[in-house]
Amino acid sequence: MTRKALKPTLVLILFFTLISVSYAQDTIPSLLSKPRNPDNFWHRVAIGGNIGLQFGSTTSITVSPEVRIRTIDQLYVGFRFIYQYLSFKNYFYDTVSGGYLSYKTNVFGGSVYLRYYMGSLFTNFLSNLFVHAEYEYISYHRPFVQSDQGTLIGADNYLYKNGKSVVAFNSLFLGGGYRQPITKSVSLDLLILFNINDTYSSPYTNPIFRLGVSAGL
Repeated sequence: MTRKALKPTLVLILFFTLISVSYAQDTIPSLLSKPRNPDNFWHRVAIGGNIGLQFGSTTSITVSPEVRIRTIDQLYVGFRFIYQYLSFKNYFYDTVSGGYLSYKTNVFGGSVYLRYYMGSLFTNFLSNLFVHAEYEYISYHRPFVQSDQGTLIGADNYLYKNGKSVVAFNSLFLGGGYRQPITKSVSLDLLILFNINDTYSSPYTNPIFRLGVSAGL
């Protein structure tokens, strides 16, 4: 290579070297900078709970804390602990006295649910709508037991007598609701649900309304 050809070659090498150094400085993040969107597990967790009220032949007061975790897109998996106060009005008919008997009980249980918010489908107020599917297991004590010699006729048309029995019940709820933001991380949830497994032993009367509150971590 001649001396005349060497000089332009050195200039080109120096030019591309400066470009490479400049590009590297722009793309290598600073050690002091923070990620723009850190994927923190706790940012996907929300805690809260709801209160359920139902009045009529069956009165139900429900207090239920819950926690839910965002998994894929706007799909949440939630877990609830359930306490209920139940009052069944005129549930048993006494064939001896000719009158009706009511009873009250306390309920304990839990549930797991899936909830999908419409935030990925809409950019307006409809983004706060969600669909909800839930499986629930509860149990409670009833002050009567089934017996062919009983004198009490239950709402299920079986015969009962005085005694203590445990009632375990499984429910499948389908429905949806609306989330009303209060602050950046706190919101109210209004749900309308229908119990697909609705029988005489169910403590619910369709439709079921819930009002809950949640707060992101």
